[in-house]
Amino acid sequence: MNANRLRTRQIGLGRLILYGFSPALVGVCILLGLSFALPPQSSGQLKPPLDPQIPPYQPVSSLTAGALSVAGSETMEPLTKSWAKDLQQLYPGLAIKVESRGSETGLAALLEGKAQIAAMSRRMNQQEIVEFKREFGYEPVEVPVAVDALAVFVHIDNPIEGLSLDQLDAMFSKERRRGLQYPINTWGEALLLDEAWTNAPVHLYGSNGNSGTASFFKEHVLKGAPTKDTMTVVAGSASVVVELVKDRLGIGVSGIGYRISGIRPVPIASVQGGRYVQPSFQSAMDGSYPLRRNLYLYINRPPKIAAPPSLSEYVKFALSQQGQQIVLAHGYFPLPTTELNRLTKLWTTPVRAAATDQPAKTHD
Repeated sequence: MNANRLRTRQIGLGRLILYGFSPALVGVCILLGLSFALPPQSSGQLKPPLDPQIPPYQPVSSLTAGALSVAGSETMEPLTKSWAKDLQQLYPGLAIKVESRGSETGLAALLEGKAQIAAMSRRMNQQEIVEFKREFGYEPVEVPVAVDALAVFVHIDNPIEGLSLDQLDAMFSKERRRGLQYPINTWGEALLLDEAWTNAPVHLYGSNGNSGTASFFKEHVLKGAPTKDTMTVVAGSASVVVELVKDRLGIGVSGIGYRISGIRPVPIASVQGGRYVQPSFQSAMDGSYPLRRNLYLYINRPPKIAAPPSLSEYVKFALSQQGQQIVLAHGYFPLPTTELNRLTKLWTTPVRAAATDQPAKTHD
């Protein structure tokens, strides 16, 4: 058995549910004999220690009750649900509702006034910010809360050494806007030299249109072009990796935190012929991995008005030592300590007035 697979940490049924998977999906995983895992403890990808300089969360006595709604990213579901669970243990009177059906649905809930926080695995674009400001009279508050390496996964038996962004574009895109002259429909066309794979078709898997992961991949790899009609569209990040375990010819994109024992991430090069880089803590932090991204909370907080305690404490917890330990536990990477400290300070000091003097609109 592959050494990396031997080192994969086994996680039981309870941990699968904590990761945010539905009971039905957990059942599928058990039938397949899967073990969900953090990135393997190999020499190139050690789980980093958490910086002790990140301040611990300090409970407040004033929060005895309250309600909060968080909606959005399926990629971030293990984080948003774990933060909510731990915070509710500190404040039994606090009710936190978390829905994770995709970044786009979280943004819609924020715009409709149905959620105070949208969890997004991509950054809001300018058009979305303008739409929010048109609706409320002020811009949303952006809070990065973790770092993710968007991974390109294949079956563990696939011997491909690495892929460039150009090749990924030629695999997934209808239009090949990165300029590769031919589409890649077989693994031989991806320069996989193993004869047994020469004529083997490439089977594409991707998340649905509500996914921030799908949007990020489309923008940063496909340059906005549509994906091929041959791609199998599944519910989200968890479903992508489950399908890849069953399909030796498959390739799909998901957050690194969704790595499981039957698949492996492919090293990625920024340009054709460039150096292949594995998704790891170091490559995500130093920017050498081409598909590094932040994970965000977007918050509806009017200027000149203090945020409700339930909202501010949720954000502060996510940025704290305990919150970032949860980030690590689920296979993602913490933000730099200086950034965490800067963001935390913004939520523990009085809110400065924004430039706009327009009254905030409210929703019933």
